[in-house]
Amino acid sequence: MKNPFSNVVLLLSTIISFCFLLGSCQDEEMNAPVENPEEFVDALPREVLYPANNPYTPEKEELGRLLYWDPVLSGNKDVACVSCHHPSLGYADGLVLSQGVDGVGLGMQRSGGVFTRRNAPTVINTAYNGIDKAGRYDPETAPMFWDNRAASLEEQALLPMLSMEEMKGTSIAEEDIIDTIIQRLNAIPEYQQRFGEAFGSEGIDRERMLAAIATFERSITANNSRFDQYMRGNNSALNSREIGGLNAFINVGCADCHSGPMFSDFELHTIGVQDNVSPADRGASNRFDFRTPTLRNLNVTAPYMHNGAQRSLEEVLEFYEEVAEGDDDQRNPNVSEGQLDPDIRDLELDEDQIGEIIAFLNTLNDNSFDQTIPDRVPSGLPVGGNIH
Repeated sequence: MKNPFSNVVLLLSTIISFCFLLGSCQDEEMNAPVENPEEFVDALPREVLYPANNPYTPEKEELGRLLYWDPVLSGNKDVACVSCHHPSLGYADGLVLSQGVDGVGLGMQRSGGVFTRRNAPTVINTAYNGIDKAGRYDPETAPMFWDNRAASLEEQALLPMLSMEEMKGTSIAEEDIIDTIIQRLNAIPEYQQRFGEAFGSEGIDRERMLAAIATFERSITANNSRFDQYMRGNNSALNSREIGGLNAFINVGCADCHSGPMFSDFELHTIGVQDNVSPADRGASNRFDFRTPTLRNLNVTAPYMHNGAQRSLEEVLEFYEEVAEGDDDQRNPNVSEGQLDPDIRDLELDEDQIGEIIAFLNTLNDNSFDQTIPDRVPSGLPVGGNIH
């Protein structure tokens, strides 16, 4: 007599086999070779474009480097651009939220400063901001900051000097700070000489100051990662696991937003990142859409997200996985499900794919960027401000 449970056992066995087969097919699909990855992501150009109204000269780059390191540009003469964007920290600062005026120390040792509302984005490769999948970009309109509020590095260089938290402080009014800085620079003979050499004629003004800083920032590039070498034809630059991560990165949908040579579409997206504990972040909670950040040089630019909410790549990918699975405990409670970018809900990742994608992301690192620190600055102030 046939066992009455045999049909049940057979059915369960069939279901389990089907699920296993389905899972295997899904894994294969997610790791299937991408025939033309350059349609999604690609190598960075070897050369940088400069605006027609701000062509490159080595004298201008060196002047910009000195201005970048000189705290004479801050209201209290204690903060420089490098205070929050230091080469030893990937031209970021390693902090969840940066500490500007009144701060002392560098990176995790910095204390006493006024908190800014954002995690400091890296300056590395900002020369390529705005680049599309075809490698086209315009340096005169390149989007800057987490909210794209500035266009071009020249415009970006101005705004921290106007910010009370970042560089201005409270002792000088916003409408007076730039005139004050220009007066300071004009009072320093070495700057008078260097501006004349950089621009071919005497004179220091706002436009020349910003042009010099932007020229220096365009020199901070890292465009020869192993991924770049692979996309330029060196098939041995990546191993099989990293290539599998590249395929998974594209197939699961990461490249829908993290696209092109900079791994960014430079668009604003709402992904529902939780606020961190800082009152500065909670005070900015009326904004939830932020620009897709570059994924290059992630090894030196943690923590991640606009507010430094994620400290590791594992945390970042687990956040996406949990939100995609509908775990709304991971979503900022001030962001409704309807506000979330639809691409976020489409991401599906398992542990193996997370590991492979992280292995791939590490091929985007290139530590050959310029890390030169000047011995002195023309103002005679401490190099970099109060960072020592």
